[in-house]
Amino acid sequence: MTRCDIVIPVWDQLEVTRECVESIRKHTAQPYRLIVVDNGSSVDTKIYLEALKDLFKTDMLLLRNERNLGFVKAVNQALRSSDAPYVCLLNNDTVVTDGWLSEMIKVFESNPGLGILNPSSNTLGQFPSQGMTIDSYAAGIRVYSLQTQELYTCRGFCMLIKREVIDKVGLLDEAYGIGYFEETDYCKRAQGAGFKMARAKASYVYHKESATFKTVESKGELFAKNEKIFLKRWGRPLRVGYLVGTRAPDGKVEDAAMAIARSGHQVFIFLKNGLEWPVKSDHFEIRRLDASRNFFVISSICKVLKRRRKKRIDVLVTESAPLGSFLRMIKFLHGSDVMVSPDKTSLMAVLEDRSRRI
Repeated sequence: MTRCDIVIPVWDQLEVTRECVESIRKHTAQPYRLIVVDNGSSVDTKIYLEALKDLFKTDMLLLRNERNLGFVKAVNQALRSSDAPYVCLLNNDTVVTDGWLSEMIKVFESNPGLGILNPSSNTLGQFPSQGMTIDSYAAGIRVYSLQTQELYTCRGFCMLIKREVIDKVGLLDEAYGIGYFEETDYCKRAQGAGFKMARAKASYVYHKESATFKTVESKGELFAKNEKIFLKRWGRPLRVGYLVGTRAPDGKVEDAAMAIARSGHQVFIFLKNGLEWPVKSDHFEIRRLDASRNFFVISSICKVLKRRRKKRIDVLVTESAPLGSFLRMIKFLHGSDVMVSPDKTSLMAVLEDRSRRI
């Protein structure tokens, strides 16, 4: 069976780390080696990690830093020491479930174009219902084995990477310091090298979100600094509204929506009730908003204006020339640019230009 190196940076959080490691031991049948980077932890955590070496023997490598170098440098230390066909970057504030790793590797082997995978998780919107255990929820989604949802970017809490990606893309960029945006930057670089990202629907890892960042000072300043680096490199993610009130030419809406989503932008498809959903692919950044059959224009505009209170839609697209003219007339209300029946090349050029206006 294919081996995977599981990389876990640790900075104290002893009980959280213990639960993570125990869940790996209990639920991982796939051959693996732990590469733990002790990022300047205090004595109790250091002793615990040293004891793990006796438990795992040759299936564990422990790297020790005398001070916290941050998530990015710790991961890069581990990547330099890794030689397995797959590497999983795993936060120590996670709990894995039965078959989590073997399912993701099976997904990779069935989809050669994939480069990086996330499991299903509460972080990605898959929540156990009230009173349901993590393990029982995970058992219930195993019916989706080998099914995927394409992602624009994978989240760093549990990110499985093919060796081919590491060989082509290299390490995480240490310009991001302690953390924030480093995994998104890495995914953008992987996409540039021709790889796709996805979620393995039948694999489940629970994430105690931000547990390891609670003790980091000036999180807001760090986030703002790293966001600035990322946006300067890659541009600002946009929100695109596609108003579908009539049947468009076969494949046109899907082609446009997938190109938009794969570029890191969100697509909201306002679909007239009764029309067939025009996108066969499953992508995390493509969202459906149903609009009234008899009052499609009014219903769609109300939904656009409602979204403006939260996050404004940057560009509205329609195949209807009369609707496009009307949307331009009322731009003072919705504030979005309007495009009528654009070809994919023109649409993506406009989005690239807008995205770069930071």
